[in-house]
Amino acid sequence: MPLNLDSGPGEGGSQFYDKLRFNAQGGVWYMKSGDDETRFNDGFQAVFDMENLQTGWSRFNGSFLDFIADPSLETPAPKPAEESEEDRWKRSFKVLAYSDKTFGGVVEFMHQAKTVTAAFNDLYSQYEAKKKNGKLPVVEVNGSPKKVGDYYAPDWAVAKMADRPDAFNGSAPAPADEAADAEF
Repeated sequence: MPLNLDSGPGEGGSQFYDKLRFNAQGGVWYMKSGDDETRFNDGFQAVFDMENLQTGWSRFNGSFLDFIADPSLETPAPKPAEESEEDRWKRSFKVLAYSDKTFGGVVEFMHQAKTVTAAFNDLYSQYEAKKKNGKLPVVEVNGSPKKVGDYYAPDWAVAKMADRPDAFNGSAPAPADEAADAEF
């Protein structure tokens, strides 16, 4: 009898993305692609897939963040048991971001630092105030983050709303319009 281990198409873990990171201790944005890192000292613009945002619990396991998603944005998952002082689960979020110019496609951004989750809450409120017709936010990220106590928070804002990029749907991005001044 075979084991029931197939997640099926489109279910968790079937797609791996490069990682967009923000260091809350140093205030640095960077992208991790395999063993390579690219820093974004001057900031960037990207479409954030707020329609498919996930919130949940995460913990650093020594190599990467383990993530347990909430059933919905309105219903939090129960907090996992902590086995030790190092095994601390924190509230976090995970969202996909797209920029062909900056990232070369879709990246995953996940964070659990309080300064970053508070800033993301504010960004999400901006999105909610502007959302309509299935459009997603184009987020303008300033290269100089905000100092919050001993840590940093992203300095970002919803610049405008844009159509959902095809890249979020698993297909190749549409060719760029050469006459357009901006990517979005």
